[in-house]
Amino acid sequence: MYLSIDFEDFNHDLKRSLGIWETGPLKPNLLWEKYNIINEIYKKNKSKEGKSGTFFCTGIIALNEPSLIKRISDDGHEIACHYNYHDVMNGKSDYEIENNLVKAKESLESASGQTIHGFRAPYFAIDKQNPKQYKLLEKYFTYDSSFICTTKKEVEIFRKQMNLKNLKILPIFQHKFAKLNCRLGGSYLKLFPYFYTNWMVNMSLENGFIPHIYLHPYEFGNSEKFQVSKNELKVLGRWKANFWYLRQKQWLKFRNDTLKFKLENLMSFNNLDGTLYNLSSLIN
Repeated sequence: MYLSIDFEDFNHDLKRSLGIWETGPLKPNLLWEKYNIINEIYKKNKSKEGKSGTFFCTGIIALNEPSLIKRISDDGHEIACHYNYHDVMNGKSDYEIENNLVKAKESLESASGQTIHGFRAPYFAIDKQNPKQYKLLEKYFTYDSSFICTTKKEVEIFRKQMNLKNLKILPIFQHKFAKLNCRLGGSYLKLFPYFYTNWMVNMSLENGFIPHIYLHPYEFGNSEKFQVSKNELKVLGRWKANFWYLRQKQWLKFRNDTLKFKLENLMSFNNLDGTLYNLSSLIN
């Protein structure tokens, strides 16, 4: 079983996605706090290899808080790329995407001292119909973990559609649960009871995938300090401000207290297996 973290600053990224600012200060103290919680979970793993995992980090964190990226790297974790800003890649020009990929990769490599091999698109939102964006990934990375699927056959078909020669695809498993397309990670892991998580792990294995869980820093414990305030949201107008103020509760607080228990319970039966780069090396 693999555990990867989309390491991003919720407060900064939500303001950017809502058009409140282009960029601004991060919340480094919170990012450090959440990293320490996550790192402790990795260190409880029974096998030595599984004490390290993969952190998909945005370039803006590496640029503004390089010591944190260096610490994650020094603790034995793989640093991978989560784009420069936490932006949707769909609909963007090839020039803009390549510029952001290069900036992020350079910042992450400079801060971590590692060669960056892996990529995951923010929101998993990368053009999966036209091969141009994936060909740019192939130019700079060894593997991608932005593809969501249910069967191995889907991966094979997708690689052919994208005309990929060298880029390896490490997919996120998806399966229907209560008529919903659910994944092994994120809000799904947090919101549903433990039996769902265990069921998804078994479904993943039955479909030929090594279980791979993805999570975010703000899902560990009460994360309301990441919240964008009502005062900051008021530029959106009353209705949108109220909507986004309440919407944040799902991500930052609701059932966050269950996550650590579920992970540690899973790890008592399924050892973590290490970094996604190590997993990619097992794929032909």
